[in-house]
Amino acid sequence: MKNQYIKTSDIGTNERRDYRDAPTEGDKHLLLSETVKAEILEHKVFKRSIFIILESKFEYDRIKELLDSVMYHKKLMNCYGLDMIHNKWDLTKFPVTKTDGQMEGIQCDIQKYNETVHQYHEYSKHLGLEYGIDILGEMKKGCNVIFRPPSIDYNG
Repeated sequence: MKNQYIKTSDIGTNERRDYRDAPTEGDKHLLLSETVKAEILEHKVFKRSIFIILESKFEYDRIKELLDSVMYHKKLMNCYGLDMIHNKWDLTKFPVTKTDGQMEGIQCDIQKYNETVHQYHEYSKHLGLEYGIDILGEMKKGCNVIFRPPSIDYNG
């Protein structure tokens, strides 16, 4: 157990800590798990992240494309007065339209936003099932789920 090594990162402060060779307290050595638990209790903020490294570049490109589309439509919804935190509309920001065509355009943008968010969630769930991760369950626990591109093979 001499070469135990754990690296942790505090999400809130982005402060990184390395624990090597189990620090001592008094005359006894603390186990690394006890050290990390003490550190977590000290900050009382612990958010776990799950990284899914995708095997296919196509999968990564698809999820990235969907996320980019969601972010674009999210900016539009923000301009229209949708508060993303509370999921409520601020009617003072909602644009006053002069023609029915403008209102239909706004309705079309809202519908595209809802469809894009739905597609992103469905594809995320699909990837989660494919890679053995319950994405919705992990997100309900407060975990971040992060998709990464396939690793680069330098031997090929």
